Amino acid sequence: MAEPAKARRKPESWGAIRRLPSGRYQATYVVDGERFKAPHTFSDDAKPLPGKTRVVTGEDKARDWLRGIRVDIERSQWENPYEVARRQAEEEKTAHAETFGEYAAAWVEQRRSGKGDALRPKTATEYRRQLSRGLAEFSSDRLPAITPARVRAWHATRAGVAPTAAGAEARLLRAIMNTAALDGIVDRNPVPTNLTRTTTGKAHRPPTQAELNVILGVIESRYVLAVLLSAYGGLRLSEWRALRRKDLIKDGDRYLLNIERQAQYIGGSWVVGPPKSAEGVRVVSLPAWASKDVSAHLAAHVGPFPDDLVFAPQGRSEFIHDSAFRDAWNPAREAAGLRLATKHDKNGNVIAWENVVREHDLRGFAGTLHAQSGATQKETMAFLGHSTTQAAMAYQHAAEDRLREIADRMPAPTPTTKPTASPIRKRQ
Repeated sequence: MAEPAKARRKPESWGAIRRLPSGRYQATYVVDGERFKAPHTFSDDAKPLPGKTRVVTGEDKARDWLRGIRVDIERSQWENPYEVARRQAEEEKTAHAETFGEYAAAWVEQRRSGKGDALRPKTATEYRRQLSRGLAEFSSDRLPAITPARVRAWHATRAGVAPTAAGAEARLLRAIMNTAALDGIVDRNPVPTNLTRTTTGKAHRPPTQAELNVILGVIESRYVLAVLLSAYGGLRLSEWRALRRKDLIKDGDRYLLNIERQAQYIGGSWVVGPPKSAEGVRVVSLPAWASKDVSAHLAAHVGPFPDDLVFAPQGRSEFIHDSAFRDAWNPAREAAGLRLATKHDKNGNVIAWENVVREHDLRGFAGTLHAQSGATQKETMAFLGHSTTQAAMAYQHAAEDRLREIADRMPAPTPTTKPTASPIRKRQ
């Protein structure tokens, strides 16, 4: 009796599948008279998928792959794989030939936050400044030529001249090279993380209450409220100079501040936008005792209309410049002993200063005072408009340090073996 004929495999409706001597399956298809192979072959699964009884074969996988290619062709999404490979090779070649300066410029333009937002104008300007100064040494180098040894040598020289700038520039360099590593241009990031730390050797701190009292007593009257808003409301300079009358809301015996914009002078013009982070948009409650200072300032220095600036500039400027505030801030700091002359010329003129307390340190005063008053880390973050816990933790640690300092001032007992208690007197 003749053996039954083997069932002939049904030909594919599109494309072709063949079994290789290795037992794996190869899929091919034809477009415009040219045959293309799948970039890999397909093998049988070792066991069925969970909940299934049938093993998925390499032939099944090849057929699914062909269906996907067919759909791409029908949707006009298919590209000739040979052309794709050629283009990728050209792009890789170009990327490896691209200089750091070219790549970094594009990086600043294309950089996006985790929320998809472009860099803030001030941040982009600062990055470009760093690229044109401290990082200019790398501008003409190809990216693969930037090695860890090269970066360490650069940082050692740069830190000797400008330690603060060296740390900030190393952080930017590391961020750019991290993207280059993700792009496959360099194998790994050549910037060691320890170089990104900023160590200036200069200690800055918030003012003490006594020092702040001196500043408030000496500074020009039109800036008294600015210092109070920074020291007790945690406002940045860029935030308080953008305040308008309508942003100060009387709520019972206190004022609330509506912080929703900042003003920064960038590239020769003023840029008005939202605060530094999304969390910077906030409502700040001032202490009730500050209401008289707010009311006095509004009456003496602010126009009657809702959009009038709370801190009006002098001259033609749109807002108060940093330099205009420093003209009043520096003498007040000197009076409080917080700005010290460190170098004089031959005529006795001061040519170098040590600033113990900066304007931004008033926010540190506010944050520390807030934490000392019992605020949680989350509450301190909301108060200051922080998006991360790092700064809030610093203020909380400062508050804890203050508690330790107070505890250490408590007198220690002196052990003795002789009783010193007075005898109990009998009642009369």
